[in-house]
Amino acid sequence: MPNQAKTWSKLNKTAYRGRFAPSPTGDLHLGSLVAAIASYCQARANDGAWLLRIEDIDETRTVPGTDQAIIQTLLKFGMEPDEPIIYQTDELRQSNYQAVLQQLTEQNLTYPCVCTRKKLAGLNVYPGYCRDQKIDTSLLHSIRLKTASQEFKFNDLWQGLQTQNMAMQSGDFNIKRKDGLFCYQLAVVVDDAAQGITEVVRGIDIMDSTSRQMYLIDLLGLHQPNYAHFPVITKNGSKLSKQNHAKPITNEDPYTTTHLALQLLQQEPPNLQQKTQSNLINWASKHWQPERLRHLSEINY
Repeated sequence: MPNQAKTWSKLNKTAYRGRFAPSPTGDLHLGSLVAAIASYCQARANDGAWLLRIEDIDETRTVPGTDQAIIQTLLKFGMEPDEPIIYQTDELRQSNYQAVLQQLTEQNLTYPCVCTRKKLAGLNVYPGYCRDQKIDTSLLHSIRLKTASQEFKFNDLWQGLQTQNMAMQSGDFNIKRKDGLFCYQLAVVVDDAAQGITEVVRGIDIMDSTSRQMYLIDLLGLHQPNYAHFPVITKNGSKLSKQNHAKPITNEDPYTTTHLALQLLQQEPPNLQQKTQSNLINWASKHWQPERLRHLSEINY
């Protein structure tokens, strides 16, 4: 594997490309704002590009109109993407996913799977039930990617050296669902490569996906990005999330809410004389100190 180690010094200023990739399943809340600000400040501190991708790959969970609500909230909070926003449901994106699926299938790296959720209930690692079976593809089936007992190591910006093994964490994993929708693991790899992302900034709750994505990247001959997993924001012991009914920030004061988000990110923002959102987000970008988040896995709100 390529060495993903990175010092605290600034990255190559001309090369940095970061992104924020929300799913349009509800309005932004404080936890997702923290994610947006972390990715935005990391990009701006490295004089890089900050991109926005709407991850609507799971159309069954998409709430109509929330994509525009998310975009407008980000603009209200002073975060404007540097390039056109892309959607995973766009025809071009879908054709790219299909091309990658075909490539992997031609390499004999995929197989159909008819396992039901009931059959797999309680299993964290897929045991390969369908891997060596002759499957009737007229039946409803997903497509799984073959994996092996292989260690992936990466030096995470905030969490340090990580070692993951798919055989112990996931086993063969789905890249296309039974309903015909492409899976997150495949889509995110293809999209990050298409957008030239050099560093993936996201929550530590998604860290266990990294080895699967690194594996796909290797299979496809793509460039491995750096990884930076920031601590999850919790309240009363639970992650701030849409599933836990986190309060939307749509109508909150941007300055006050950003000030709180920066405090959660351990940045100690000052009380500016001119309390404008543009001044605060510019301060955050210029004074961003990522080392303050090092080895933190959780921050209680």
